[in-house]
Amino acid sequence: MKIAIIGAGRLGSALGGRLAAAGHLITFAGASGTAREAAQRTPGSSAAGTTVAVSASELVVLAVPYAAIGEALRDAGGFDGRILWSCVNALKPDISGLAVGFTTSAAEEVAARAPSARVVAAVPPFADQLTLGTPLIGGRAPTVFCCSDDSQAKATVAGLVRQLGADPADAGPLAASRLVEPAMMLLVALTYATTPPRVHGLALLRAD
Repeated sequence: MKIAIIGAGRLGSALGGRLAAAGHLITFAGASGTAREAAQRTPGSSAAGTTVAVSASELVVLAVPYAAIGEALRDAGGFDGRILWSCVNALKPDISGLAVGFTTSAAEEVAARAPSARVVAAVPPFADQLTLGTPLIGGRAPTVFCCSDDSQAKATVAGLVRQLGADPADAGPLAASRLVEPAMMLLVALTYATTPPRVHGLALLRAD
């Protein structure tokens, strides 16, 4: 699959590396040196301007801080029905809490700014876990909750989540992100409550 990644920070770079290793064609989007550097670190990937990268992709990953979604989506142009996998959680810049919640979510704000996209919210495991080569915690795969109003797009992202080594769980429509994102904030708070940070994840127990 041709995948464009908007956001070449720690998470975007880690996702690009894992998805490239799974056989996908990765383009890091953006004119900055960060995108080019991420491409240089990821065998078989490339970098291109955001509009070019998005227009050449089948699926777009959005991995930027919440405060940057407006600019990132403006630079992307139209999505023309492409799947937009939002990895954004509505964290405040100092990660002290959520900027929005319960009446809306980061995912819904992304969808409002990208009306032509098929938005799927699925916050993946921490970048450090992905960079190490496996997101397993104590031998178990962490759960990634997938929310979308488009069942086909959600299934596609769930498949990519499995390729990362995580366990996708269908959490319902995009509005369910209002419930998922506070849980992700809990993981951030627990992880960075100690020095050095201690890795945490959630695992969903399902009854047959």
